[in-house]
Amino acid sequence: MSKDDTPLRGEAAWKAAKQDVAKRNEAAYARARKERTERDTAARKREMAAERREFANLPKQPGTRRPTGD
Repeated sequence: MSKDDTPLRGEAAWKAAKQDVAKRNEAAYARARKERTERDTAARKREMAAERREFANLPKQPGTRRPTGD
């Protein structure tokens, strides 16, 4: 029994087209999720580096002197 090469028609063609669109959409969603994860990770790393630079440049508090007990 060999597969028939006639094009799909009617509801079968519609279902095949719908499945094809769904498959492409899922692939696009997967790519977008990956790209967003990479973009968010890079942004968070930049934010963390900026915070580290900011905290490294904070002025130091003058040393507190303890009262001497005479």
